Amino acid sequence: MIETAVEYVEKADIFVIIGTSLNVYPAAGLLNYVRDGVPVYLIDPKEVRIVSGRPVHVIRKGASEGMEELKKMLLKGAE
Repeated sequence: MIETAVEYVEKADIFVIIGTSLNVYPAAGLLNYVRDGVPVYLIDPKEVRIVSGRPVHVIRKGASEGMEELKKMLLKGAE
């Protein structure tokens, strides 16, 4: 099952992480399969320790509110 998730992550044009501590594996390891240059967004109201060397855009809000903010950010960038 994680193999299928890895395949999707490797093809993704954007990677969104919602409500996780990034401590639970194997799912936390999916961040390692994101291609270089693909924007990564983390939505969580709590502070999360990110051990990846890649830039991660952090939105410190709950899932619903954070997704609304992300939607606005992405739509603004598409203009």
